[in-house]
Parts: sequence; structure tokens; C-alpha cells
Amino acid sequence: MTQGEKMFSGIVSDLGKVTLKKKIQEGYKFRVKSKSIAKQLKKSGSVSINGVCHTIVNKVNDEFEFVSMHETLKKTNIGNLNVSDKVNLENSLKIGEEIGGHLVAGHIDDTGIITSVRQLKSDNTKDDSDNWEYWIKIDKKHFPFVIYVGSIAIDGVSLTVAELKPVKGNIFEIKVAIIPYTYQNTLFGTYKVGDKVNIEFDFLGKYVQKILESRPKLKRK
Repeated sequence: MTQGEKMFSGIVSDLGKVTLKKKIQEGYKFRVKSKSIAKQLKKSGSVSINGVCHTIVNKVNDEFEFVSMHETLKKTNIGNLNVSDKVNLENSLKIGEEIGGHLVAGHIDDTGIITSVRQLKSDNTKDDSDNWEYWIKIDKKHFPFVIYVGSIAIDGVSLTVAELKPVKGNIFEIKVAIIPYTYQNTLFGTYKVGDKVNIEFDFLGKYVQKILESRPKLKRK
């Protein structure tokens, strides 16, 4: 992870390709090749990899390297990456830039599991449309941080919660809808049932929850 606070908007700029995975004492060192975003990156700068904020430790031409520490590997899907795998990439925001999605910190709260992938049917024809919907199951402890039509980041992609199922057992499920551009230009075009995805909940909601929990309970007279 990076030193200092960097922010992202959840708008994936490029799909990178892992070209190196090397086990080191701190965790893993990765090298990623990028067609476009690498031009904007600098050594010691920040980049979002599948929604996880990392520091660039080296950069040569269209490839850059980052180290993912043990703590990050425990909480995210970064450790599951292998050579030739694709990753969602986003450069950190700069002052004055448009926030196309919502403010994303790059600090993953947990991972979820995709339980359904379905191409949507058009209302007026039997043909499939270009839109897709995904159901994702999440640990029940995070239920307070998710609201219907609220914001959520999945592998670094800013999305709206299209549907929310109540807690059942130890999990609850959310549905997100994906338009053609997102399907074609992010990892959503590759997902299948059972895949693990990084999840970051809207941090404003987490602050509100923290404030409510810290308030003293009013005593009834």
C-alpha cells in the first residue's frame, strides 16, 4: 500500500497485464504492463490495482512494479494474481480532476464472491441485450455499510447497488448492473461464478456508522 492518503474515483483507466510475480520477504513483487496508464505513472507514485492502492517501486517504459505486503494479501485478491492475468488500473486523482464515480480510498474492506453472472434480456425482443448483472455475496458483518442505490467499489470499479438481499446465515448478497463499456473495459468481462473480488464500501457511510456507534446511548426516564 502507499504512504500517505491517495484518492481514486473508481473509473478504471486501463486493463493491465501481469508480467512478473515474485515471492519476496515482504510478500510479492509484481510487474504489470499497461498500454496507456503507464505513461502517466512515476516511481513512488500511487496506482490502484483491482481497487487496491499500491506504491510504484520501479517503472521502465510501459511496465511498472509494485510490492503487495502480507497484510494486503490477506484482505484482497492480489495474492491470487498470476502471470498473464489482467488487472483493473486507475491513476490517483489530482486536484481539479473530475470525479467520474465516487471517492474511493483504495483501502479494501473485504472480498466477496460472485454467485451469478447473467446477460440481461431486452424488454422488446427475445435477443440478449448488451447489459449484464452480477450477484455478489459478502460477509454479514458489512451489511450496515451497504444501502440500496448506494455506492460501492468492486475491484476498483465504482458501481451502484442495484438490489440488496437481507442477511441469510453468515452472508448477504448485492446485485450490480454493468453497461457494455464497463463490461468491455474492465475485469467484469472476464468474471465467472466463484471468482473473488475486492470490495471497498463507501467510506462516508463508514464514518457515519462510526459516529453513531461512538455516541452515548440516551437513558430512558
